Amino acid sequence: MYLENITKQTEKYITKVSKECSTYAYFYEFWKEHLLERVQRLFVYKNLPDTLPQKEIEMPLYLRGHVGLMHYKNELTAFNGTFSGVTKYIDEFTHYSVFSPVYSGRHEIGKDIVIIDNTSLRNALLPLIHHYAVALGHVDVTLVDALINARDSGGVPVATNEIQKKSIEDYQTKLYKGQFGYITDYGNLGVQYIGGSRGSGQSLKEIYEIREKLIKSFYQAIGIKGSFEKNNNTIVDEVTSDTSLLQINIHDMLECRQSGIEKVNAMFGTNISVDLAPEILDLYRKGNEDNDSMGNVSKDETSTDTVVE
Repeated sequence: MYLENITKQTEKYITKVSKECSTYAYFYEFWKEHLLERVQRLFVYKNLPDTLPQKEIEMPLYLRGHVGLMHYKNELTAFNGTFSGVTKYIDEFTHYSVFSPVYSGRHEIGKDIVIIDNTSLRNALLPLIHHYAVALGHVDVTLVDALINARDSGGVPVATNEIQKKSIEDYQTKLYKGQFGYITDYGNLGVQYIGGSRGSGQSLKEIYEIREKLIKSFYQAIGIKGSFEKNNNTIVDEVTSDTSLLQINIHDMLECRQSGIEKVNAMFGTNISVDLAPEILDLYRKGNEDNDSMGNVSKDETSTDTVVE
């Protein structure tokens, strides 16, 4: 196959790497990077200078909660930075100290630099990403373990010497690779199994559903709601209210960006604009249509509430 011909990976190498990629540490790093990449398309900027990629604005917002835009060598540039200079408010400052591989300096906010915040409280998105990466990492470890342990319904093998330990490790490796294997009991010392089945207390379907619900919950925490799932006890007014509350989160992020970009345009004579990505707008539009259609699903003649059946 194509990749096999390119990479020339041996079975031993594949097994070694796949084992390393089945650990919690790997899954955590994977989900942290993956969730960060997913949020990169929440917003779309128009009329940005060619020298200012959108990700240079968005990445500091997600990772630090704020970013500074100023002219550097006559080019509009985004900088990471820290605040300084006291005011009468504990979370408002007069200056922003920027830093980058090629330049660092302290600048007065509103005079030669504009600050864009990620949210009204200037919170970054990284803690939220970390929170869900932790949970999803554990779920993926459980999922992989459940898939492998389902191949052997025995308990946990206990070795009484190093030779038995090596035999058990060889057996577990074969089990991981999906090969036929067995434990050799050298010396007839009796390899013992303790406990019951090593399988998860949850079914594979339940574990996968938890995984999907965590991903959906991550989007909802930002303010993006997926397709509506019917529930016999769900009232239309409750669904509409829930959707509105979810939208508060992402619209706060949008308003902070729009407010900052307005100041950038005023200070530097640009014509930049920012809005929700078309895909996000389509989701909201579809959600509103679903809510409208739900009102016509059924009416409880004894109640003024519309109920989904």
